[in-house]
Amino acid sequence: MFEIKKTRTLATYKNYLSMLKIFFRDYIGREDLIKDFKFPQQQFKPKTLPSNKDLKTFYDALPSIKYKIIFLALISSGLRISELLSVDIIKEDRMLIPKSHDGKTKKGWISFYNIETENLLKNYQDNPFNTSRNTVAHVFKEVAVKTNIKITPQTLRLIFAREMSLKKVPDRYIDAFCGRVPSSILAKHYSDFSPEVLKKIYDSADLKYFG
Repeated sequence: MFEIKKTRTLATYKNYLSMLKIFFRDYIGREDLIKDFKFPQQQFKPKTLPSNKDLKTFYDALPSIKYKIIFLALISSGLRISELLSVDIIKEDRMLIPKSHDGKTKKGWISFYNIETENLLKNYQDNPFNTSRNTVAHVFKEVAVKTNIKITPQTLRLIFAREMSLKKVPDRYIDAFCGRVPSSILAKHYSDFSPEVLKKIYDSADLKYFG
């Protein structure tokens, strides 16, 4: 009876169908008219992350030590850019303590940075994280255009999670480093998330990206 043309994306098409379903069911009282509506299923598209060569090319093209530190801190800590730019730094432990988090379901715990980041920080007098998200996004975008390699702070967060997983770090601790609330009963009630334990687990992974 009703012909619905597909729009540009499956998500938009699905949203239109949902609105029509609510309209006929809740306002018209004719759910029988929509029983044959077929909601499209979006196919899963696996993420393809940059290669190590692309990471190095992008990193080398960053305009200053400041942004190289931000790059390395993101890829070795798993923090969101908003968290990284508001951290307290405990240099003796290479510890990062976020002072902000986004949304009620996101919890900023603690994370760490690797030796590569530490080596750059040793010779940097100011706070490299004293900048804005928009500025970092602008710099990353300029480098992406220059190198034809698209990398964002979120990309580096995904790479961190992948590398920690390849190092056999349990998911619950990867979630903790990334500031995600534990989802499993094991993680919530039977795991030790003390700074000492997290530091030991982090150091055991020995994350290195450029040698």
